[in-house]
Amino acid sequence: MGNTGALLLHGLFEHKGRHQINADWFNNLKIDTNLIDLPGHGKDDLNRGDIESWELNDQAVIKGFESLKHYDNKILIGHSYGGVLATYSVLKEIISPDFLILSAPLFKDNYPKAIRSLSKPMASIAPKLRAPSPVNKRNISTDMDVVKDYFSDPLVFRSLSFRFGYLITEAQKYVNENISKLELPTIVLHGKKDKIVPISGCSEISKLKNVTFIEVENSKHEILNQDTR
Repeated sequence: MGNTGALLLHGLFEHKGRHQINADWFNNLKIDTNLIDLPGHGKDDLNRGDIESWELNDQAVIKGFESLKHYDNKILIGHSYGGVLATYSVLKEIISPDFLILSAPLFKDNYPKAIRSLSKPMASIAPKLRAPSPVNKRNISTDMDVVKDYFSDPLVFRSLSFRFGYLITEAQKYVNENISKLELPTIVLHGKKDKIVPISGCSEISKLKNVTFIEVENSKHEILNQDTR
């Protein structure tokens, strides 16, 4: 692909360091890959699992994408939450990559309907009150070493503020209502056995002519962090 750079956006509850192995893989393909910690995540954020506004994400993506300004080809990669953020950023024309790669994008989630319905009122009444993470040792990865590392990682957190949850819900809504407008050449990977982010959330994006949609057999959520890599 010539002079190519990529920005990789990590998932919810985690941090950029968990994707260094994926950045190294792309680097071996001569694709220089940049990692960033998204707002509400990472060692420098003392209030992990909460953000005050979605604009903080917009600013982080713009700043991260600046690292690709000297490359002829620019790829935006998003895993899970990073996938819905990446798609949102493209549809909103916040940044303009040349290619989009999504791994189990969070277009839909498995939170109970009761918690989802509470997210809007609770975001106003008690914005910092938290809901637990849906990630457990059975649904994240087929690789037991990855599972062990995830649950012993001090930068992985286990809950999310209702304010943050509501912001994600609104971003999901925008993406799902506007996904037909996505014109960028796109690759989407999603595990058939993903219980964290249901593959059914990709039903509309998979129909687009510019999208290559790949269902990964026997895969849980972390497609790039297990033996399906």
